Amino acid sequence: MKSNINRSVRISAAAVVAAGAILTLTQAPAGAAVDNGQRTGPVQFWATDLGGCKAEFNIENRTNVTTYTIDWRIDDEEGRDIGVGFDVWRTGTPNMASKAASPTWPDEVEPNTPENRTMVSDRDPVLATYVQDLKNINASWNPPLPNPEANTHKIDYRIVLGPPGNNGETESGFPEWLGDRQWHTVTVTGCNPGSGGTGSANFFPSLFG
Repeated sequence: MKSNINRSVRISAAAVVAAGAILTLTQAPAGAAVDNGQRTGPVQFWATDLGGCKAEFNIENRTNVTTYTIDWRIDDEEGRDIGVGFDVWRTGTPNMASKAASPTWPDEVEPNTPENRTMVSDRDPVLATYVQDLKNINASWNPPLPNPEANTHKIDYRIVLGPPGNNGETESGFPEWLGDRQWHTVTVTGCNPGSGGTGSANFFPSLFG
């Protein structure tokens, strides 16, 4: 009888541990902030995880400027100096640049001046969408994927190119059409599913011993 009771206790304990492990794997940590990119202002941008080691980048543009461009980096990799006064990362060919309905600035309108505002920010939004496959990146600057055995990768991204707006900045000191140029982050999953990890099955040998 005692043996049956002990066996029942071990089975119950295993079930509790397994349930707890599943709950831990399926729930985000309490209080974890979700980074939705920059979702205010005339130039909005964000990135999402598509799984399969792919990320989708979006630029929603209410201006007539087509030069707002996303720069991005993988797992805090080092940037490069291309002579613009600050480091850049995976921006380049092919550019992840904004789109806009014609007539666009600076290609199809006169220069923007305080007297003649040809750069506008009241257009209907135009969306540009780009998908990057971290295991098959096609770019002019393409260093090896950091941590190639990892199943997930941290992607930081921001707008790196594009004019601040109408001839300057707001009183806050930030470019009025670009926000604060700070990095945003998305985690890309499904890059190496066979890399393993701790699952509930690993708990059972110690419980059934």
